[in-house]
Amino acid sequence: MFIVKMVRAAENQIHLYPNLVMKIKYRVLLLVASFVVLSNVTAQSPLTYLGKGLNSLEVVNYTSKLERNETIESFLPFQKTYKLDYLSSGATLEYNSDMGLYRISMYDSGYTYNQYALELPYGLSWGMTESQIEAKIGNLEENRENPFKKLYTTDNDITEFYFLDGQISVIKVTATTQKLKEHYISVYRGWGVRLLPDGQYVSGDVVSGNGIMKWGKDIAIYEGEWSYGLPHGKGEYIDSFGNKYSGEFKLGFFWGEGAYYSKTKGYSYTGNYVMGKRHGKGKVTYVNKSGYDGGWFQDLMQGKGVYVMGTSYYYEGEMVNNNFNGKGYLKTPDGSITGSFKDGKPHGYCEQVSEDKTQAMKGNWVNGRKEGSFTLYAFGTEKKMYFENDIEIIEGLEKGKN
Repeated sequence: MFIVKMVRAAENQIHLYPNLVMKIKYRVLLLVASFVVLSNVTAQSPLTYLGKGLNSLEVVNYTSKLERNETIESFLPFQKTYKLDYLSSGATLEYNSDMGLYRISMYDSGYTYNQYALELPYGLSWGMTESQIEAKIGNLEENRENPFKKLYTTDNDITEFYFLDGQISVIKVTATTQKLKEHYISVYRGWGVRLLPDGQYVSGDVVSGNGIMKWGKDIAIYEGEWSYGLPHGKGEYIDSFGNKYSGEFKLGFFWGEGAYYSKTKGYSYTGNYVMGKRHGKGKVTYVNKSGYDGGWFQDLMQGKGVYVMGTSYYYEGEMVNNNFNGKGYLKTPDGSITGSFKDGKPHGYCEQVSEDKTQAMKGNWVNGRKEGSFTLYAFGTEKKMYFENDIEIIEGLEKGKN
């Protein structure tokens, strides 16, 4: 079976990596949220992130608040778990094989972890006793195997409280199966390209070493490093659709720094990947001489960047969902516009300047149309103007479109 999973491509199947026999821990530089524009969000309970994907906007926003200078990455094959320990921030995040966040552990403080300083579940705080917690959320369940551990269960999550000297020292929240199913589709949509080991062995070590595997009748081939029975490390992927990727892999995904070329779609990309999608910072160039260099989020242009279309159009500023959104500067053959944009159009206060710089207009745009009071500067003069729906209004009469 051909097991390449590619968004918007011919193959589109779900695969979970199998039980494996290796485990490794090492310090890493994480790329998940390094260059993504983050939403302005208020503090939220960690319970709100359970079940959501590693590269979802909510989880990216959450992990951006956790310090990465002491982060340990672990792969636990028998548990099908991808684990990140944020030692400086007092947290551990665990993801299932689909890369959905299923458990968050928070620590007061100790030899290994600093204190978790973000909001705790249910509005609790460190130092609370069992009776104080029960007064706030209700009765806790006893644990026969561990007298220092108490449970609190809902339809969506199971919370474990660990007590030391009568006060909570560790809190672990785990998503229920119901909660994971609720977010399964959105988690899967966060997948890009992923290679799994149900192809045809060609040569080398395809468990833990360097090896080659192909899928179908030469539909796709991977040559490079393997760990945990998956492409993991440096490698190269080529398929019969005219696509080629060279770079870093993780758990079968394009993940890390890489270079991608698509002959059929006519573009090349160099930059960061997470879970098989362009995510982080990268540069794409198309055969029609258009291109973009900047932030990415799940294959979408998002963050600060520069977009060009040949030599005629140039935009530098904020991008959201593959479009000009936020503060930016747009240069066209007719001149330039500096200010606020929404869905590719001037929206908000902007300044428009002619190509020869002899005229400038300042005012408020609404969805690309001038609306309200404007000031026109032309050849050393200044003129006040008023527009309704991009039409200049003069003494109560309309003067055709400006």
